[in-house]
Amino acid sequence: MLSTEELKKYICKEVKDRIGNVSSSSLFFAEGTDNSAEGTYIFSKDNEYHILFTEKGKIRSDIVTNEERDVLWNIVGIFSRKIAMDYAIQNRKKGKDFRRALFEKEKEIFAMFGMDFALRKNEEIENILREYPYSDT
Repeated sequence: MLSTEELKKYICKEVKDRIGNVSSSSLFFAEGTDNSAEGTYIFSKDNEYHILFTEKGKIRSDIVTNEERDVLWNIVGIFSRKIAMDYAIQNRKKGKDFRRALFEKEKEIFAMFGMDFALRKNEEIENILREYPYSDT
């Protein structure tokens, strides 16, 4: 089990090596609580990793795991959202569902982190599309 500081180094190295320099002013490697500034708090406590989301002075979710890769998955999700959204806006095609470009970019980003991430992202997107298929005109 890594300490919070070791976890930070691991996450930052993985992200930098694959995506490059990205920053988020709402990502904190510290313990979050109610009344913490809005954002995502990543920390190690009692032999567990926490990915805690705060909003409007309240903890909205606290994902607890024992796996560094699960923490990395969540962080990649945070960074990929903006990258994929920007890409989708710049590459939208008339008559095609906006999510086509968005999902393709997300798949590309997650694949940079290994086959396990690629498969997991593909499954996640397939589940979304089963319930909410593409809506091309």
